[in-house]
This record gives sequence, C-alpha cells and structure tokens, in this order.
Amino acid sequence: MRTLSLFIVVIVTLCAPAVAQAQAYPAKAVRVIVQFPPGGTPDIYGRVMASELAKVWNQSVVVENRTGASGNIGTDYVAKSPADGYTLLFAADAPMAISPALFPGQLAYDPIKDFAPIVNVVQGGFVLMAHPSVPANNLKELISLVQSQPGKWSYASSGAGGSQHLAMEMIRSMGGRMEMAHIPYKGFGQALVDVLSGQVAMLFGGATASTPIIQSGKLKGIAITSKTRGRMLPNLPTAAETLPGYEVLGWYAFFAPAAIPRELVRRINSDTLGIVRRPDFQERALKDNLDVVGSTPEELAAQLKSDIDMWTRLVKVANVKAEQ
Repeated sequence: MRTLSLFIVVIVTLCAPAVAQAQAYPAKAVRVIVQFPPGGTPDIYGRVMASELAKVWNQSVVVENRTGASGNIGTDYVAKSPADGYTLLFAADAPMAISPALFPGQLAYDPIKDFAPIVNVVQGGFVLMAHPSVPANNLKELISLVQSQPGKWSYASSGAGGSQHLAMEMIRSMGGRMEMAHIPYKGFGQALVDVLSGQVAMLFGGATASTPIIQSGKLKGIAITSKTRGRMLPNLPTAAETLPGYEVLGWYAFFAPAAIPRELVRRINSDTLGIVRRPDFQERALKDNLDVVGSTPEELAAQLKSDIDMWTRLVKVANVKAEQ
C-alpha cells in the first residue's frame, strides 16, 4: 500500500504542471497561422474561429496570413514554432495531405511527425466556376468544349499542388483527354480577379467563397465536388453526376507543433467543439455549403493519414506534376 501511495503521489506531481498550464491557458495573445491569403475559405473560417475563441478565452487571438509555395511556407513556420499553444495552424487540407503526395521527401516539414492534430472544424466541396463567356453550362458540356478545342482553354488555381489544382486534374484524368493550361496564383483572391476579368476561363473555389459569386451572377457554376449538391446551390450539379465516383472535399482544421502538451490539445479541442456545436455556427456553415465536423484529435489524425494515402495514389495514377 505504501508503494502504491508513493506511485500515486509521483504521478500526480508529474501531471500537475501540465494541468496547471492548461487551466491558465491562454495567458497572452494567441496567433493563428493561415497558409493562404485573404479571400478564400481557409482565411474566412480562420478568422471566424479566431474571433470566437477570443470570446471564449477572453484573450486576443490574431490571424496571421503566411502565404506562398501552395501553403507550405505557413505550414513549415508552425512546424518550427514553439510548442506552447500560442502559435496554432488553421490548416487547409492541401499543404497537409496533398503536398506530401506531390513532393515526396522534399518538404521541409512532415505533416504526421511535426504536428499535433487538434480538431477538424468544417469540410466541404469545391465549386468549379467559369466566366460567363465560356460556352458551357455544366461539366459534361465543359469537358466536350475543352476536348473539341485542345489548348484553347485555361484554368486558374490558388497554387500548384493545391486542392483546386488537383480537383481539376482529377476531372482531366476521369474525363478523357483535355488539353488545357494550368495558371497557378498565390491565393484564391488573385486567381479570382483574372477569372472575373476573363483573362482565365475558370477556377475552383471553396464553397464558402464561391456561393455568393455564383449567386451574384459574376461567374457561373459548373459543378460541385461533393457527393451531394450544395444546400445553398441546389441547382448546381455534382461532378459525380457526370463522372461517377468523383469526389473531392476540402477540410479546415487546427493543428499545433507536435510537442504541445496533451492537456493543451484537449483544452483547445474542447473549446472549439463548444463553438462549432452552437446552432448559430452550424447555421453559418450551412449557408456556406460546409459541413460541421468537430472531430477528436485522434479522428483528425486518422483522416490526415487516409487523405495522404488517397492523394498519393491519385498523383501516381494521373501522373500529376506540381509544376503543371
């Protein structure tokens, strides 16, 4: 009994600092790193979550856009940041799950080893939008158009190797020979400007940013990449209606440097779940054609590993190159 008592005392003593740290957190401003520029879904929901967490924590939560290299620069920055909970990554899936498939052994970070998954917040499909001058109104017509005029049409993306890039590459892989140019930009906002002006024919965008653009008539919707039609865009067909089996989902989740104390992971996860389970947050996600996830850290870790495997297979089968 005496040995057991001593063992319990030791365990409690070792755990006490971590518990105390979690209870005191955050004692200063927290930075949330977003890998892409303002205007796209990662930035929009990164700011939504930062604002809501600031209210919960009664502490400043500041979004910082660290962009470039298809999101890899901001991702690497967080991987090398102090693991104290004061620098978090609000990650889009592409730099975490797609980049390892496109740049095997070349990344400055390892998405599995260098990060602690915290919580998947929301996920949703991407929307293929085209300039009104493009003479196609759905995916079937678009595929026929591109095939009939090889080399004439181009598409923009928020960066080579990103979700929007691979979403189109999957269409090209499944739809047959489609000769078209890929024009990568440093973010969705920059790509959108050139598509709105007609300099580039089309692009994929996250559901959040794309919905009001289509509803305004500035661009026309061609297809959505989720399995089911978007609730706020019910007349927009899914890509799978033309290409059976097609599905691409983007997710947006919190990660931290790998060595963050587990008690802080649980604290941030719990506080985030308290936000995403609120009816007002779920209503907002619904209007943005997003699904609320609210995962455990373990579920997010499993999803990350599964997605890396999926994209690795696609990159090999479709022979996708990041420089395309």
